[in-house]
Amino acid sequence: MGDERLDAIVRRVEILEAEVRRWRRAATALVLAGAAMATIGATIPRGRIVEARKFVLSDAAGRVRAELGPSDNEKSIALRFKDEAGSPRLTLGVEDESSLLVLSDKTGRPRPRRAGSRARRRATHDAAGRPWRHRVEGAIARRRSWRAGRRARRG
Repeated sequence: MGDERLDAIVRRVEILEAEVRRWRRAATALVLAGAAMATIGATIPRGRIVEARKFVLSDAAGRVRAELGPSDNEKSIALRFKDEAGSPRLTLGVEDESSLLVLSDKTGRPRPRRAGSRARRRATHDAAGRPWRHRVEGAIARRRSWRAGRRARRG
């Protein structure tokens, strides 16, 4: 009788151990599935549109180096590049439906010439320091008509 009871207890222990192994496998699979879902959820892009009133690019020291957004008076929108002191050095934008390009010196005052490999001295500001603004479409049209006239003269 003692052997039968001992055999019954051993079978029950084996059944319980098998059940514990199944529960451990199920718990491990559940934890891995949860980690996979969290990882996949973190890598899925949320959307392709980023909306903001203004974008600001700062360097490692926290200084603002570039801005993209409207001006304080909301009449123009521009991309402004700034130097280490925070003075605007290059501004490219649109104001009153006209294009705007301003090159500035270290003090933030507009520079009276344009830079480049073959740059000619050409004033970009009037006597009061206000930038000249030309419509891009007008400039392109003038350039095309000049080229057409030049070709016609060449014959």
